[in-house]
Amino acid sequence: MWRRWREASVDERVRWLRWALPVIIAALVLLYQLGFTSFIHDAVGDAAHTMVEVAFYSVVGPVVTWVTLGFIGKWLREKEVIEQKARAQEHHLASIIAASADAILSVDRKNMILTWNRAAERILGYRAEEMIGRSLARLFVTDMTRVSQPQWLADPTRPLHQFETTVVTKTGRTLPVELTRTPLRDQTGRERGASVILRDISPRKARQALLNEERARIARDLHDGLAQSLYFLGLKLDLIRKLIKTDAEEAERELRELKRTVQAGIAEVRRTIFALRPLELDELGLEEAMRRYIRGFGEQTGLEIGFEVAGSPANAPDSLAPMLFRVVQEGLNNVAKHAQAQRAQVTLAVDEQTCRLEIWDDGVGFDPDRVWSERATKVGLRQMRERVEAVGGALSIESKPGLGARVLVEVPIEESEA
Repeated sequence: MWRRWREASVDERVRWLRWALPVIIAALVLLYQLGFTSFIHDAVGDAAHTMVEVAFYSVVGPVVTWVTLGFIGKWLREKEVIEQKARAQEHHLASIIAASADAILSVDRKNMILTWNRAAERILGYRAEEMIGRSLARLFVTDMTRVSQPQWLADPTRPLHQFETTVVTKTGRTLPVELTRTPLRDQTGRERGASVILRDISPRKARQALLNEERARIARDLHDGLAQSLYFLGLKLDLIRKLIKTDAEEAERELRELKRTVQAGIAEVRRTIFALRPLELDELGLEEAMRRYIRGFGEQTGLEIGFEVAGSPANAPDSLAPMLFRVVQEGLNNVAKHAQAQRAQVTLAVDEQTCRLEIWDDGVGFDPDRVWSERATKVGLRQMRERVEAVGGALSIESKPGLGARVLVEVPIEESEA
């Protein structure tokens, strides 16, 4: 009984006292009238009896009221302290949610959105007033008239942990996200909805795409370079073995050619190994990372490579740095493998509106129209163009046979930031 009383809310205690106090006071008055009135009257007389009754009735009511209000005041203070702690915790939790880099929202049992934090506005483009009261399905289908929805979306109380899916932003862009959904329950344990956390994983997907591209490039280089060279070496060795017995002079000439092939293979392997070195864009910045790479690449290949900077590369958006660096890598690699050049030049120019990158060489040159039509271009120059166009830029090539080549990249900074 006492435990139930302590666990009861203030409203429940006051409701109980509202019924109990009249009964207690009536019981005290009845006890006094039946048990003590006759005794006091006989013992002290009428006058003293009247004074005792006045004292009794003037004390019992105020004392009971004072004690009762004291208990109520104590309960209210305890309730206020608990509510203040709860408000402080709620404020702290709300601050964490508001400052979170992930989109955090809550939904009811019908998948209707109840809350929407600032990160959700930034990542998805919708303001809170645009989404609260709307269906969560709005984020996962491009046409709300379609009946079909993702199967996992049908049950809002089903837990999901780091589930990869895609959302559609306000601008119509498809964004890869990692979704975590946790059911929310009330005090009775009944599920009343769920919290949903959406984490933008597009940078991670971009890094994975870069790694996949690098794996494909390395596999291509090994297949087209080292593997072919080793096969050629095998044929040459067979030929030399036969020539040693019949024509020593021809065998010596073939050995010299074989040595050149081995040296070219060693240079190819060194280029591949150099390309595998970890990038330090975040630590060094775009300009210094390019400078170190170009210097190292020149030492590995024997190319004389210049590097010029105009404007302020530090003003280039961080999102452009990997693309620019990869274009320089691929461009110089093409120069070393195909251009037969002695010198090359890389120029990076950044102003408030545009980022420009130029790669020039004095090699044998080529016909750009013919090269773009070749199948091999899909994994070479075409890959460079796709990278540039993915951030709203343009890539062009100027070249003629015997007159070297110039690769030009131009990216509007405002578009790349958007």
